[in-house]
Amino acid sequence: MVSKNMKNLRYTICLVVLTNLVPAFIQAQDMHFSQYNNCPQLINPALTGQFETMLKATILHKRQWMNVGTGYVTSGVDAQYKLLSVNSDNFFGFGLLVLDDKAGIAQQKTLAVKGTAAYNMVASDDDLISAGFQMGFEQRSMNFNDLAWDSQFNGVAYDPNLDDRERFITNSRSFIDLGAGFHWKHRKKRRFDLGYGIYHANQQITMVARGDDRMRVRQIYKASWIKRYEHIDMKYDALVQRQGGANQVMIGVTADYRIGEESKYTNVKTASIARAGMYYRWKDAISPYIGFEYKRFASISLGYDIRLAKMPFIDGRAGGPEISLTYLGMPERKRMKVVK
Repeated sequence: MVSKNMKNLRYTICLVVLTNLVPAFIQAQDMHFSQYNNCPQLINPALTGQFETMLKATILHKRQWMNVGTGYVTSGVDAQYKLLSVNSDNFFGFGLLVLDDKAGIAQQKTLAVKGTAAYNMVASDDDLISAGFQMGFEQRSMNFNDLAWDSQFNGVAYDPNLDDRERFITNSRSFIDLGAGFHWKHRKKRRFDLGYGIYHANQQITMVARGDDRMRVRQIYKASWIKRYEHIDMKYDALVQRQGGANQVMIGVTADYRIGEESKYTNVKTASIARAGMYYRWKDAISPYIGFEYKRFASISLGYDIRLAKMPFIDGRAGGPEISLTYLGMPERKRMKVVK
């Protein structure tokens, strides 16, 4: 008959494995938000500057796997500024992306501060082609003191006073990270977007000194199609991320309902938007969300990840909430048709 101490030990070991392997899987796909359109610098540097005001700043916060160990928390700031050209409709976009991620019992932490620059060229009345580059600083760290190891089992129960027999050269590492992207936006009878982004192009070593624990290249393919009606815009999204041996596929739909009248070429009248949508992460989770944008001044978005697959030894489905707040400042004197 299995003793109570042995059952507790098995439960502890299970939590340790989950709280370290699960964030490793998530890390393999990098930090991410279910509402990825609210953090464009994280999915394609070329999207920087593509909004209808001169300044845009978004604060994001996401919690996930709340029923696993201590859970995982990701926060971020996506700030962008648009610089218009004097002699043409082309423009530059400059951005600052700050991300903070904390995961598991080992307090696995990632801090990233990155700058982005993009050039957006109006190729025709209906087409916008852009290219972007991103460079920044990233630091990863981990606290090994709170982990439990098999060598600390004394034959009866877990004993934290026993030597874990593990030796680590360092518990943190910093490196420079590089990324780039291209994007095509078409607005005519058929309204669609196509984009490609690449991150960790220099594949820096992350944690283990003199090892081969390299940050694998992350590639992102994104497409969207928009259908406009009298008061409603329907947007259909598809996002594919590939990194090392990990793949993530997301599809989604968003409905924007315009409240009030809106001027087509000026800012005399600006409509507000009530928003609702759903994302599906392939064989993993669904993420419904709602939002509201007030006259291109500020917006809020609230969502919740609902995991579809249960995990053993875990109560519930380990989902989590996500929230974003956006400020849109310094409106342009006229609306840019190509970026609507």
